Amino acid sequence: MIYYKEFSGRVRVIMFILLINAAACATGQAVDDSAKGDIKPLFTENGNADVVKNVDIKKYTDLLVNIRSYSTNGGYYQNKHEKSLLSMAGEIIEGQDLEISKESIGFYYDKKSARTDRLFLGVDINIEKEGSLDYGRFSVKLIKENVSGIVDLMFKYKALFSEEEVFGIVIGFKWFENGSGQQVNIWIKKDDLRLFYDSKITLNEMYQRSTITNTIGKIILLPI
Repeated sequence: MIYYKEFSGRVRVIMFILLINAAACATGQAVDDSAKGDIKPLFTENGNADVVKNVDIKKYTDLLVNIRSYSTNGGYYQNKHEKSLLSMAGEIIEGQDLEISKESIGFYYDKKSARTDRLFLGVDINIEKEGSLDYGRFSVKLIKENVSGIVDLMFKYKALFSEEEVFGIVIGFKWFENGSGQQVNIWIKKDDLRLFYDSKITLNEMYQRSTITNTIGKIILLPI
């Protein structure tokens, strides 16, 4: 069963950014842009993520969204770019040592706005809950520690993002706490990714332009 994330681009999650800044100040570290461009694809030719090597990536098929569940053109793009999506799955698992949720790599849209022509390339990552951090601070920790590396990998698949209907990236983190499932999602627009990689905005500014949603797909303001 596919859990479709929802978001709205109309609300700026200012408190989220303040929380990131507070966390950075608490550790004495600035928000790090250094991950930009550092990820080297494992399964592609000469660093070109659109030319996938002849390796056994079919073992990741169960990580792709069930093609029958689509009500958008996401199914078309998933079929068209299946090899790249499978390669991407392998890169995240083997290159970044993260666990991907089954049937989560695919294309999601904003159900509230009904803009089915604006698709976000998405993936859900399974995480073990650490320590006693509350939902907000644990969400910030997950985003700070993982998002830049995943985005850096995903955005190397240029052919995917050349598709007009592919509007950006959504990354979800899922964990269990007190017997119930929790999730936080960050939705990043393609235009903001380009600004970041052109060094026109910082990583922190890219987060500020993004939208954060919670377990039930509602926009959230994370507490400081």
